[in-house]
Amino acid sequence: MIAGTTGRREDIDALRVAATYLLFVFHGAMVFNPAPFYHIRNGDLSLVMLVVCGFIGLWHMPLFFLLAGWASYASLTVRGRRAYLRERVRKLCVPLVAGVILFGPIIKFFELRSGLDLSYAGLRVAPKLQDSFRVVIPTGLAAAPPFSESFFEFLPTFFTHLERFTWAHLWFIAYLFTFSLLYVPLLPWIARRAARLESGAAWLVYIPILPLALIQLMLRERWPGIQNLYDDWANVAYYTVYFLAGVVIASQPQLERRLRQESHRALLVALATTGVLLLAVLKVFSATWVVLVGSAIAGWCFNIVILGFGDRVRRACGRALPYLRDSAFPVYILHQVAIVVPGYFIIQLPLGIAAKFVFVLLAAITVTLGLYQFVVRPFGAVAFLFGANRSRAASLPLAAPTVAATVAFLVLSPGALGASLPATTRENHP
Repeated sequence: MIAGTTGRREDIDALRVAATYLLFVFHGAMVFNPAPFYHIRNGDLSLVMLVVCGFIGLWHMPLFFLLAGWASYASLTVRGRRAYLRERVRKLCVPLVAGVILFGPIIKFFELRSGLDLSYAGLRVAPKLQDSFRVVIPTGLAAAPPFSESFFEFLPTFFTHLERFTWAHLWFIAYLFTFSLLYVPLLPWIARRAARLESGAAWLVYIPILPLALIQLMLRERWPGIQNLYDDWANVAYYTVYFLAGVVIASQPQLERRLRQESHRALLVALATTGVLLLAVLKVFSATWVVLVGSAIAGWCFNIVILGFGDRVRRACGRALPYLRDSAFPVYILHQVAIVVPGYFIIQLPLGIAAKFVFVLLAAITVTLGLYQFVVRPFGAVAFLFGANRSRAASLPLAAPTVAATVAFLVLSPGALGASLPATTRENHP
């Protein structure tokens, strides 16, 4: 589907929905991933989860910024600069502040209870977790101090001690809001310059690989990705390329068509490059520069392919798309705390990794959709805080079936509780 930038693109909406709901799988798997970082960490860690998270991580957050650049150009074209900036404050800044206040302390509390501590200065881990991190960081990490405070003892310090502050997954909203303000004067100029690409050769769609690879080579070692905004130049530069690429594609339908024509070739390149990266994960070779360049190539090529799937995802969503579209941003805000809190208790159960992963996933989906359906969506003030539109789409009873599915799994599938994925390391829970 090729349309003008000023109309709603349902295929783009569908991709945004799919990317948002994939977060349940990605962050659920991160609980069992040997690589840092997540807020809670299971005792058994899985190479399978490392590969799954690594694969998704190649293109997932870049896709969010690519789609955000697309949407930003369309919004600016329709609204004009002043209205666009007001809309960005309402849709991004307000939910960011609300999300940090409401959920930041909860996530950080369970993070500290788990022996983990990611702050603006970097990651520290408790001594009992050091061995598990050496699987991917042989030199180890700084030691986190013991933590034994109650939640209400901890709560004031979240707001008064910078080292205890976190915006967790809401870093994406902070970065996007910053980009929206920083680049708004440049967007029309970039679109005009991009018009010169319309008659170019097919290889032009691969141009972003060059700056992406250079950013990885020149900046990634110094700034591995703490996501604190002010001292995270590798991520700022990397995601800027995707954001501005979204602007360029949105402004030039011919370029989008050319990009779609390249999807098959891009898929071959992406798969081949991912194969090389997998060999690095399996320690067949250890050339860091190959991994850095390969991640840039694979990430961009997979996003070329994904843009071609928009219509298929739209058709798969069917009549649920308006509801799913309206739910996407609140789901993004809510899903992390819905993984961390139930997950903290689930991973302490005497179960295998597969069973724990399924329970974490079901609990997170149930809690998130339940909060959206019954707390966020019906009330205008709450919907405003979450950047949502109050009851615009027809209601779909999504939360109730999810709860029913969870109960059914608990009652009917006790045999699944012993299942486990391959473990790479083990530690004892306290």
